[in-house]
Amino acid sequence: MLSNPQAFRVFTGFCPDPECRTKLYFPSYAGSNIECTRCGQHHLKSSLLNVELVTDPEVALRSLLRSSLLSRSSFKKEAELVKVKGYSNYHCKLLAPLMTRYGMERTSGKARLLKDMNQGDSFDCSHIGDRAFVIEPEFLETIGYGKDKTGAVTYLADTLTAIKSVNNMEERLVPIHVDGDGHCLVHAVSRALIGREIFWHALRTNLSSNFQQNLAKYRALFKDFIDEAEWRDIIKEASPNFVAPEGQSLGMRNIHVFGLANVLHRPIVLLDKLSGMQSIGDYSATFLPALIPVHECKSKNGQLYPPLVIAWSSAGHNHYIPLVGVSGRPIPKCPRWLVPKAWGLPNELIDAYIKFDENDCCNIGGEHCLPEKYIQRLMRAMDEQFLEIHSVTASLITDVHQFLYKSSGLVGISPQMVIESTQQSIKDGHLKRCLSCHAVLEQKPPVNEEWLRPGGDMYTAASQTPGGLIDAQMYTFPQQELVCSYDQQSDVLHPGLLLSACTLCKGPLRTVKGDGSPVYINGDRTSTPVQGASTCKCGFKHFWDGKEYDNLPEVIPVTLEWGGKAVKETVHWFQNERDVSMNSNVYAVASKLVQKYFPGEFGSERLVQKVVDTILRQTAKKEGENKGLFDKKLNLNHCLLCQVQLLFVPSKIILTGEKKKTFHKEELTMSEAEKLIRTRTEHHAAVMQKRQSGSTTVKKTPEKGSPPPKQVASPVPEKKLSTPPLSPRTEKKIRLSSSKGGQATLSLPLDATYRQLQDAIHKELGVQPEHQKIRYGFPPRTLSPPEEGNEGEAVPIQHGDRVMVEVIIPP
Repeated sequence: MLSNPQAFRVFTGFCPDPECRTKLYFPSYAGSNIECTRCGQHHLKSSLLNVELVTDPEVALRSLLRSSLLSRSSFKKEAELVKVKGYSNYHCKLLAPLMTRYGMERTSGKARLLKDMNQGDSFDCSHIGDRAFVIEPEFLETIGYGKDKTGAVTYLADTLTAIKSVNNMEERLVPIHVDGDGHCLVHAVSRALIGREIFWHALRTNLSSNFQQNLAKYRALFKDFIDEAEWRDIIKEASPNFVAPEGQSLGMRNIHVFGLANVLHRPIVLLDKLSGMQSIGDYSATFLPALIPVHECKSKNGQLYPPLVIAWSSAGHNHYIPLVGVSGRPIPKCPRWLVPKAWGLPNELIDAYIKFDENDCCNIGGEHCLPEKYIQRLMRAMDEQFLEIHSVTASLITDVHQFLYKSSGLVGISPQMVIESTQQSIKDGHLKRCLSCHAVLEQKPPVNEEWLRPGGDMYTAASQTPGGLIDAQMYTFPQQELVCSYDQQSDVLHPGLLLSACTLCKGPLRTVKGDGSPVYINGDRTSTPVQGASTCKCGFKHFWDGKEYDNLPEVIPVTLEWGGKAVKETVHWFQNERDVSMNSNVYAVASKLVQKYFPGEFGSERLVQKVVDTILRQTAKKEGENKGLFDKKLNLNHCLLCQVQLLFVPSKIILTGEKKKTFHKEELTMSEAEKLIRTRTEHHAAVMQKRQSGSTTVKKTPEKGSPPPKQVASPVPEKKLSTPPLSPRTEKKIRLSSSKGGQATLSLPLDATYRQLQDAIHKELGVQPEHQKIRYGFPPRTLSPPEEGNEGEAVPIQHGDRVMVEVIIPP
């Protein structure tokens, strides 16, 4: 026990990333930074949204334990897997090949082949050559997105200080992270342009094409530096599919940086630490787009594009990183003395491609940024195209890479191999997702496939169960910890749900679909947060029959007895939903249950009413004494009619409370005296009422064993009731339903004709008269069109009748 309970408090808040918004839990003693368990970012406590104290001790303890579990190494996200605004570096790299061949239609927002839009076979990277990325200050410390964490800040300290000196000693140019996967040069350029690694593939494709198309120019320009035999390897190294031979350290070099400058029509400056830049090594240089005319390296307003800046991250000179500006701060400047000499060209050409101001400084990057909203829209379009091509989402491939490959220590696995293995695993039904920790696992059924076929042990065992093998029926095999479904067409059992739990957190596992979502079963917690209060303390919605509910249902046992047959069934009852339309409809539930076991039975409405009584009685008990489905005190003309219409249009209305009352539909138009008389009849008696002008008596159908009642006066002698004369009815109301599920209440003149009825149905349900087949009454009888010459006759439909319309589909 803690001596001071206040010393141990748990708070909850939401991740501030707009594409994440994960609910986080943390103790009061936690440090200033909180790691998001979903996207992997670290946030200041003060930046979390909707922070509040968790008052339920059980929820607090469970949430802390889960947060502790998710901080284990298996869940720890490395730099390439940390998500910022919904996307990680690995996810971006998966989409990059699509960026080369596809564009986005501005109107539809859908991906489309560039050649279909008359833009060539591949994306022309010069279209983004004038862009520049500036990083938001709040992301500067974000792993995998913000400042480089591999030592570049320390290695380049003197260079960065020199740049600060001409920027009012303000940090306006920062070295940021790129992945070291063999594509770091194009990753660095891609991030310097738009902040994401999504154009690495297009940059390499453009570079390779540029070398091949201008090979004669390159050879002539560098004939004194590069041997003729090297150009084949240079072009090969530029390809996005290049893999260095084992034992060789071939990779992108200075000639490739020069080629990228020409691809982008923009200078690229390569920096090193000051001592390295002053050495005789070839580790820093200014790469000019010398193969491009100067006028093509200017913006629409005639200004030269500011240079991009990349740098080495360490003394090993084997990893490039970009240096970018900071959002909200002035454009960073670089002094002329820090700009290296031109590579492979006369140094005088620098002034032709780079503009220096009166202080002999040049701008770095610029402020012409690609809008974040456009980038998000573009990536969503590529996500959809990725799913269409591969039948799996890029986010699911990212999860598989993290949980199945990274966690097992496998490195260097190509994305294509991960995609193919994921596709096969989904096809076989082996890929599972944990509903608790969201991890992805591969789980192969521990059975021989021959056991699932005719003659196999499991097939035989299933066939010997009561009822035998039924199509789509689930069969549980506890010994194998497996649930299988029977496929009648192929006559085989298909392995489905494994009964074992997640190996990481012991949470429930569900099969994963290609879009990354789990195949829920009834009662599963989904990932959708509940808005407002819920009876379940988990804070998330629950799946049931294809829908997501705020609350789990109540289980109500019901017994159906009809024609000497008794059936026991359970009803799942939903109530208190934020969306009231998702609350259970008592009459619909009862009707569905009766039709399931006694379809088409004559007189089954009485059984439906009995089920309705049972459900309402049990729900009333759970809500407390004297609390039924409605308020204790009811205003018959307002509350009863309004609330009943939300549930169903009944033949009887049941009021629960101290004294349960049943109103037949006819009673809703009775006088007070008639209602008092009706309360003396039995609950389920069949009533035949015949009203005469000025009469307030009711003739009761004789019941078995009881004499017919005489004309009765008011049964309450203490208070004499005066019965007002009944006003003559001018219209009749009928209940209307269609075979497509539509329902309505129609008001018709007493002498309504068949044509008027058809027109009213068309107005309410939208069914054309020629497509209507009308039935009325119980049991339903077909209402045929009138014979020729009798079109003006009234239809034989009475007030309160039910009319069913079957929609005839034209051939």
